[in-house]
Amino acid sequence: MGAKEFITNEIEKLNGLISNGINKESNIQLKKELSELIHLLDISNRYQLRKNTMDAILELPDSRTGYSDYRIMIDCESDDPAQWVELRINGNNIRLSEGDIIIRKK
Repeated sequence: MGAKEFITNEIEKLNGLISNGINKESNIQLKKELSELIHLLDISNRYQLRKNTMDAILELPDSRTGYSDYRIMIDCESDDPAQWVELRINGNNIRLSEGDIIIRKK
């Protein structure tokens, strides 16, 4: 049994306790936390995020310029910013803001 199955079983047990009114508020909170863990496990599996595959988790700082976006540029093997192209994924430019995180993989 994997972690996801274990957590799912625990959520089912909590559902029974909640429907019987046993420690309802604390069990509802625990169920929410376990559901969040399942969501994070799904993301971890989708992107193969493991402690041995992540180099760093970086939080973008306040730019101190008012409201500014961070842009991800492809440098096209040039130090000349005029040659750079903004990254597009699914037809959208990728814009980041302060507080967003970047996960750098090894």
